[in-house]
Amino acid sequence: MNSSMELPPPVPKRARFLAYYKKHEVTVSASVFFGGFIFDLLTLGRVDDLFNLIQQALYLMILGTLLVCEIKIRMGTLTLSEKAAKFWEYHDLIVHFLFGSLLSVYTIFYYTSASAITGILFILLIAGLMCANEFPQFQKLGLPVRVILYAICVLSYCSFFYPILMGHVGWLPFWLGILSSVAIFTLIGKVNFKGERSPILEKQVLYPAVAIHLLFLIGYYLSLIPPVPVAVKKIGVYYDVEKTDGQFIGKHLRPWYKVWQSGSQDFIARPGDRVTVLVSIFSPSKFHDKVYLRWYHDDPKVGWRLEDSIPLSILGGRDEGFRGFGTKQFYTLGDWRVVVETSDGREVGRISFEVETDQTSEERLFKNDVF
Repeated sequence: MNSSMELPPPVPKRARFLAYYKKHEVTVSASVFFGGFIFDLLTLGRVDDLFNLIQQALYLMILGTLLVCEIKIRMGTLTLSEKAAKFWEYHDLIVHFLFGSLLSVYTIFYYTSASAITGILFILLIAGLMCANEFPQFQKLGLPVRVILYAICVLSYCSFFYPILMGHVGWLPFWLGILSSVAIFTLIGKVNFKGERSPILEKQVLYPAVAIHLLFLIGYYLSLIPPVPVAVKKIGVYYDVEKTDGQFIGKHLRPWYKVWQSGSQDFIARPGDRVTVLVSIFSPSKFHDKVYLRWYHDDPKVGWRLEDSIPLSILGGRDEGFRGFGTKQFYTLGDWRVVVETSDGREVGRISFEVETDQTSEERLFKNDVF
């Protein structure tokens, strides 16, 4: 007697993937998130690149649409069709990828424009939210967290866009960015939730969004938010600066092994020497603004004191940055710090150095740094 064994029907690929995803949710989500991060690292161009600005706007629109759908589903005002429900099972992966992509972009741009510890703390906050979004404990907070992340992304995009458009930083571009972000959230609310009342809208959407906007305002006036799109590419301390064939050449006496220094941060001074700080500052095309080189001296009696402030007009467009320098002929021995500040008082770079007396009279052989 012949007998045959029936094989179980094959499991659809979609069902296998969903089963794997639910079993390894953290691993899959983290992989997709960092996939978005790596994708933007490989494709990221200049902050004023038109393709990047359009791409970010498209990502924000997709995230906004998915966020609205999630709110409506939670409120019970949206019922998904069978096909839409199948898609919705994957929406978390799309959200993770898009948030990973956008937050990586903004973290990189903030990092390149940050200098002081306050700026670094702001960046660590963004990076922390970016990474925490991948942990189940954080994701269980649900909708308010996504609203917070979305508000940060929208505010960051607007705060970059207006300085690029207007060609300078300052309170006006910043406030236009804040008001534009408020208008975007207001428009989303008017179009999708007009006349609707719900604790979800109030506590999980409105309050978090308002809180992030207020924090951005406080951060700006406390100079905690880095002044994107301005960034110091290179800065150093030199005995002299020469301009030759379109290049700025800084003269220094830095020993070969002090690779961590820029120029002569151990400035050994002889009579007649001048301290020159040479800086290269990136800004977008058609950007025309002013920065200040603030010279601080560590006075043994009163501590750090502002000794001089040298304005420096910058023009944008050059990938390596606009080159300029400030020189101080009259100075005292001791510790110095030069802080590069934008016209609205936000720090974009700094360098510290010490001035000592040269006790020798031997011939000095200067080396060159090219900017």
